Amino acid sequence: MMHSKRPSDVERAWLDRNGDPINIDYAWQKSDERIALRRRERAMLAAAGLDGPEARWYVLRVEERTDIAVDKLLDDANVERWMATKSVLPPRRSDRKKQRCEPVLMAALPGYVFVRVVSTPATWAALKTIKGVVDVLGGADNPKPLKAAEILKLQAFIEKNPRAIEVLTNALKVGDRVSIDAGPFASFEAIVLVLGDAERIKVEASLFGRATPLELDLAQVTKLE
Repeated sequence: MMHSKRPSDVERAWLDRNGDPINIDYAWQKSDERIALRRRERAMLAAAGLDGPEARWYVLRVEERTDIAVDKLLDDANVERWMATKSVLPPRRSDRKKQRCEPVLMAALPGYVFVRVVSTPATWAALKTIKGVVDVLGGADNPKPLKAAEILKLQAFIEKNPRAIEVLTNALKVGDRVSIDAGPFASFEAIVLVLGDAERIKVEASLFGRATPLELDLAQVTKLE
């Protein structure tokens, strides 16, 4: 009768790359801790993405060259976000002058990603677990919210976003009072005369006691209540 040899504990051990035994119990413990941490982070991010009347827009500062990666991670976590982009042509190589270059999207405001969340300590703690996120503008103790109209104006100005332009156009009508926010006539008030094409309007401003017609971008004005 043949007797099979029972393997010793060393023979049954898992070995690392150097051939040394691995402490299986310790490895499983660390694995469980990582899984628990990931679950906690996902729960925190889910809370950060909750919508509601308290949700406001904030600006996240991100590490250099991580804008697109952070934007993708926020999307995966179902956090409402916006990364301003612009379409640019990559530089042509000297040996391929006749090659057609396709435009690529790049961050228009490098280092910043906008998020719409409910401001709580848990929210900012969760967002800072995302690789590449540095902090929220103003700090977690006193974050600086943005108005939804400001985001729309940025989208209309930087990206010529059709939806943002439509919302801004529908928010105005002839006769509305607006404030001019940018350009040489910033801080002046005006009256809407004509809603022009998708991106321009005509207004009348009182400049130094004279009624002066002006043509402005939608992103340059804010409707006054």
